[in-house]
Formats: sequence, structure tokens, C-alpha cells
Amino acid sequence: MEAILLATKLQIPPRTRHVVHRARLVDALERDIPDYRLALLAAPAGYGKTTLLAQWARASRLPVAWLSLTEEENDPERFLRYLLAAWERIYPDIRDSPAWMLLGSMMPDRDAALAEFINIANLMPDHAALVLDDYHLISDDDTHAALTFLLDHLPPTLHVVLAGRGEPTLPLSRYRARDELLELRAEELQFEIDEAEAFLNEQMGLALAEGEVASLREQMEGWIAGLQMASLTLRHHREPVEQHVVTGRHRFIADYLSDDVLVHLTDEVQQFLLQTSLLDRLSASLCDAVTGRDDGQQMLELLERENLFLMPLDDSRQWYRYHRLFADFLRAELGRRQPAEAVPLHRRAAGWYLERDAPEQAFPHAVAGDDLELVTRIFERYSNIKLNSGELRLVAQWLDATPAAWQAARPAIGLSRAGLLAYTGAFEACVQCVNDIEQQLTSRETGETGWQMAMVSSIRCFIACIQNDIEQAEAHAGRALRDLREEGVSFRATIYQALGDTYRRNGRWEEAREHYLRVLTFPEAPSFSIQSAHVFGALADLALRQGRLRDAADYWRRALAAIQEPESWGRVPLPAIGWVLIRMSELLYEWNELPEAWDHLSRGLERSELGGDVRAMIAGRLVAVRLKLAEGDVEAASGYLEQARPLVEQAPFPEWVGRFERLQLELWLAQDHLRAAVIWCDEALAGNLATPPEPETAQLSVARALIVKGDQQAIEQALELLEHLSRAAEVEGKAGVTIEALALDGLARWRRGERADALTCLEHAVRLAEPEGYVRLFADLGLPMVRLLQEARSRNVMPEYVAMLLAACGPATALPDHAQRSLPEPLTAREQEILELLAAGLTNREIAERLFVSPETIKKHTGNIYGKLGVRGRTEAVARSRELHLLA
Repeated sequence: MEAILLATKLQIPPRTRHVVHRARLVDALERDIPDYRLALLAAPAGYGKTTLLAQWARASRLPVAWLSLTEEENDPERFLRYLLAAWERIYPDIRDSPAWMLLGSMMPDRDAALAEFINIANLMPDHAALVLDDYHLISDDDTHAALTFLLDHLPPTLHVVLAGRGEPTLPLSRYRARDELLELRAEELQFEIDEAEAFLNEQMGLALAEGEVASLREQMEGWIAGLQMASLTLRHHREPVEQHVVTGRHRFIADYLSDDVLVHLTDEVQQFLLQTSLLDRLSASLCDAVTGRDDGQQMLELLERENLFLMPLDDSRQWYRYHRLFADFLRAELGRRQPAEAVPLHRRAAGWYLERDAPEQAFPHAVAGDDLELVTRIFERYSNIKLNSGELRLVAQWLDATPAAWQAARPAIGLSRAGLLAYTGAFEACVQCVNDIEQQLTSRETGETGWQMAMVSSIRCFIACIQNDIEQAEAHAGRALRDLREEGVSFRATIYQALGDTYRRNGRWEEAREHYLRVLTFPEAPSFSIQSAHVFGALADLALRQGRLRDAADYWRRALAAIQEPESWGRVPLPAIGWVLIRMSELLYEWNELPEAWDHLSRGLERSELGGDVRAMIAGRLVAVRLKLAEGDVEAASGYLEQARPLVEQAPFPEWVGRFERLQLELWLAQDHLRAAVIWCDEALAGNLATPPEPETAQLSVARALIVKGDQQAIEQALELLEHLSRAAEVEGKAGVTIEALALDGLARWRRGERADALTCLEHAVRLAEPEGYVRLFADLGLPMVRLLQEARSRNVMPEYVAMLLAACGPATALPDHAQRSLPEPLTAREQEILELLAAGLTNREIAERLFVSPETIKKHTGNIYGKLGVRGRTEAVARSRELHLLA
């Protein structure tokens, strides 16, 4: 429903059947608009402003974006979203722009969105125009301020055209002084004599004499709506024009329309006009619902043929509206003739809109129809989705428009106010509001009290979850879920989601997962598309903690699909969109799908930065470090890590400290800064780090550093640490941690010379890893893991999977064998190991300590290495080895 109504606002109004082509004004607009920042058409109703602009827009050589405004746009975010949607009609690429991303999110930064829109418009090489019709309906100061900002910063090729009944609240005097304002007022818009003659005789078929045309035009002072009204009378009563004098213009329009226009129509047509006058937009189905008849389409076609102030809103003639002046008259006439009819008419209109899931259009009709039940249903069914979507202003407007007596009578309405207070952070006021509602219910128990108290308990559960009080949250949830009606799906879904978030926050993962899955059993809930995006993301996070990469990827994809649904546009926070893309890039990276990972990461980072989400910016930069290290671009990886450093140090996200420290360690190893890695390890073991990392991440990092350190004591410490970590991970079901701990355990045992035990650990790790497709976990462990994987391959351990892991490790896996063949005698495994330690800058004594042999043995091995390489010393050996790709 909303998509259909939106489309009618963005279309240049179609040609009407009775219209005079106003070449004089069309040519003037085409000539002059490119020379002005702002063009303003300001005149009372009935001077043909919209018709003229539509004629010009359809014929113009300029690209023209059109937006027909309504009172609904008295919300700056909604106004800007419609403005952007209008601009998309002439510039489709705007969907890929930061402005679209910003305004496509919940509660966007309006100034940033406007700035991005201006930047996009500035790139257009040719002139273009943006028409804002019926701007007099905008009264919101923030919306005026947004348009003023846009006008003040327009690029020279973009021109804004406003049409309205009066002067808008904009700095017009400033634009006049700068000669940036083109103005057309009633004097310029009124019909000239030739236009009046063409309209009355050619379009209305009156065949008036020249003097009669002139007389009628003079009486109306060229007012087009007046001429149209007079022509309707003359078509039914062909008498001298002088007998049809309209004086006082607007003061007597109602009398004139009543006495000289409406009276000539059949009772059937009059009744249709009066009953449908309460509708801002008309379609056949809506008219049938309101009137209780089945001839809506035929009547609309008749009214258009008869030129009875009916204007089509689309080319297919499915949606129309009455001329606003005519609609105002009809509503007043309905109140005068049939005062009791308005209420049931409004109720029928509200019901029709609500059946089509359009609460914004239903609500004002429900209030005007004095329909407490319908208003209550709207609050019960839609207030949660509006609050979850960030449409706090809309909920506040609904509450302000609802009579106080209704709010006191129906807890669902009062609870919507409590929800609004909770979402705006006014928790004390929220609790007080809930207390008042509960006291009120307790004092006057009825058959509805149980259901109403259940809604109160739902809000209390939500508040307890925010306060991380699990015991209270569970108690309130139990009472609410027991007594909620079947139609209270929105409340049930909110309870399960809030409990899921709280359980996840406290490490109760299975309970969290169970409650998230329950949310997904309510697809009929109005807020489902928004809630499901959050729930899928939460389920993905739980799956990742348990090492289930494929489940996590599926959940992230479903979260992304929910976010990208058309009805979610403008209802999901921009950082949330960036977060989903970044987390998906992590999985793609683990699977070694690096180009796709970059694509998701770049889009995610762009959105998180536009939305100002520090956590997502940290996560994105750390993924970028991994990707650059995988590409071998150590310098770029270092740059991304330095970008993340101040964010990690300043932001309250301790869980990301461990990830940052881990990547710092990886970077040092890639840079051959082994001493820095060892120093960090010693400080971590001594507890001297400024910010202690997350325990599991820290333990894995320390174990890796101890293995790199390599002396007997370090290896023993690493094995002890990994054994403890593996036991805990298996108990908690953290398969990813288990796999990595086993892989590191294998490296430690390989370093200590326990080859058989090392291969056992590796085989256990790869058998756990293969079903989920882990790749980078092994590949990122560098050349030591390559050696271990090569040994596994030689022993036919899971050959296909091990071959894939070796391929992911890059040139280090294939080139050494080829390079070894270029030597007169290949290096042994021990000599290769010593060569790598020489390249890392270790002394012979340090190498001996690490390998648990004597310095004399190391000296003997280095002599053999020098001989095979044909060099005379350590520096030449390292340089020659790099040339032969013997080193990673």
C-alpha cells in the first residue's frame, strides 16, 4: 500500500482530459529556470500551478524530478527520503550513494545526508530541476531548515521549483537580493483572454461569444477554478453570462458551488462526491469500501470526463484526488447536509487502509471516526514496529492525536507511551507510566484485565532485560506469555527477542538461541521483517561462537536479505547494515573467498563510517588487516591496524582488544619482528598489558607467541595453556576455539620434535574443520603450518582438504620444493627450520635453546646450509634463500 501511494507522489501528474496548453508560461519556465536557484509559483488555490508545472516538466529538455507533498512530510527524515526517491527517477545511480545509505537507515544524520545529496548533484554535468508541489502543506520548522540548507548549497546545475498557496518559510528576501529567485504569482498565472476562450469553448464545449468570454474572465480575474465552476453551470443552464455573476471570489465559492454546480448533478453523483470527499486519495476499491457501492471505477471515470475537479495521480487512472478547494467545499457540505455520516465514512476508510497494512493512512480516519477499537488495534499491532524502526516522531504524533480519555481507557495506548519513553531513554518516566497503568487496571478489574495486565508484564520484561535483570525478566515474561491473547504476536516476539539478547549477553547461548528461534515463528507480526534482521544476526553470532561457519553464513545472508527488503528501507539503523556486511566478510575471509570478502567489507565499512559506528569500524579495519596480510601487503595491513588502534584505545569495547592484539602479533611475525612478539608474550603472561584482552583470544595469541619464542620452557607453557583452553572449549561447545587450539598444539609438538603427536593433533583439527570449511585458520599460521601440512599430505591425511589448505597458503607451499631442486643438495627439514630462525635474526645460542640442542650442533648445521646455498655468511644466506623462495 505504502509503495503504491509513494509512486503517485513521485510521478509528474498525467495529462488531464480538459486542459489548455499554456505555451506562454511553459516557454518562460523553460527559458528562465536554468538561470535561478529557486523558482516559486505562489498563488491561491485554483490558479493551475500544478497543471502548468506538469506541462512544463513533461516537455522540458531538463531532467525533472517531481515530488507531490502532503502533510505526512512534516517530518524532515520522511521529507528527505521522499526527496531522494524523487531524485532517483532521473538519477538511478543514487541508490549506490552515501546519501541513499544514510536515508535508508533508521534515524539518519540529516545534515550528512543533505551534504551527500549535494555532492551527488554537483557531479551532474547538465542542468536538472527538482519540483516540490504543494509546499504550503509543510509547516515543520526542521523541514524548512533542511530545505534552506539544500537551497543555500545547491550546485549551479540544480534548480528547485516550489509550488504552493503562499510564501514558504524560507529566506526569500536573501534570494531576491541575490537575483536567485524566479517568482510567478496569481497575476502571471491567471488565464489570458485567449486561454480563457480555449478553455471555455474548446475544452468545455460552451461556444461562448468573444464578449461573453471576456466578461466571464473579467469577473473571475482570470481565476481558472472560477472559470471552471462557471462553465459547469453554463453547460447545464445556457443563459446569458451576465446572469451568472460570481462576486467576492473566495467568500462565496461555497454558495456558488452549492447553488450552481452541485445542484445540477444527479443525486447519485452528489452522494458519491460527498461520501468520498473525506479521502485524500481515491481509488475504485477504496471508494466502494467507503460508499458501500460497487461503481467506484465508473463514477471516477465519469467525474473525470465531466471535469468535476478530479485529478488523476497516475497514468493508469487508478488513483485520483479532488481539487483541494473542491474537497474542502464537499466536506463542509457533507457536514451541513449529513452531519452524522462523517463518522461511519471515516471508520470504513480506516478499516480499508488497515486491511492493507497502511496504519499511517488508517490512523487519522480512525480518530476522526471516533473508533476507539480501531485506534487500539493500530497501537497494539503497529506501535512496536514503529518504535523498533526508529519512527518515534510518528508514535508521538499518534499519541498526541489520541484523546486523553482513550489513553486512560485502553492500556495498549498507554503502553505505547511507555514504550516511547523507554526508546528515548526516559526509563524512570517509563516505569512510572507502567506503574500508573497497572494501578489503574487493578482498581477496576474487567474481563479484559488479564489480557491488559499481560501487556504491562511485557513492558516490564523489556525494562528488566535492558537492566540485565534476568530473574525479573523471566518472571514478567512468564506472566505475560501465559495471558497474552493469540493476536498479541508483536508482544510475544518482543519478549522472546529481549530475553534472547539478555541470555546472549550473559553467555547462556542455548537459551538465547531457543528464544531467537521463537521470534522467527511469528512471521505474521508487523515488525517481523525488522526484528528478523536483528535475530538472524544474533543467531549468526551464536553459531560463530560454536564454530558453525555455514550456519552463521546462512543467518548473516538472511539478515542481509531482511535488511534489503523494500519495506525495511528507512527502518534499520545504518550501522546495523554495515555490521552485517562486515561480519559476512569475516566468514568469506575464513573460507578464503578473498574478492567477495573485500566486496562485503568495503560496503560494510562505508555504511559503518557513515553511521558513525565505532565498533563496526574497528571490526572492519581488523578484517582489512587480515585480508592485506593474506595478499602479502604488509605495509597496507600495518596502515589498517594503525587506523584501528585509536578506535580500540578510546572505545569501550574490551572484547575487541584481544582481536586487535592478535593481529598486532600476526603483523609482527609477518614483519620478522620476533622480539616484539616475544616481549608482548612476556607482558601478557605477567599481566602487564594496559588493557587485558578477551580471555580466549588472549590465550590463543599467547600460545602462538610462545611457539614462536620456541625455547623448551616456552613450548611447555604453550602446551599447558592449550590443553586448558581445549578442555574449556569442548565443554562450552566452542568448536572454532577447539580447532585453533589443536592446530597450535600440533605446531608446538612439531617444534619439540614430537612429529607423530603433532600429526595426530593436526589430523584431529582438520577433521573438525573440514565440515565447516575452515581455511585461513590454518593458512594464517604461516610456514610452520605449511611444513606440518606437507607432512600430513605425504602421509595421505585427508588429502583433498589438506591440498586445499596448502593451496591457500600461497607460494610458500609450492615454491620451496621447486627451489630445493635448484640446489646441488636439498636442505633437510632441520636445516630448513634453522634457516628460518636465522632469517628471523636469532643468534646460534638462541636457536639452540629453542631447538633443545647445543650451540655446536647449530654451528654444524649452519655450515651445511652455507655450503648448499653457496654463500659465506648469515646475511648472504638469508638473501640467497629469499631469491630461491625458500623463506615465506
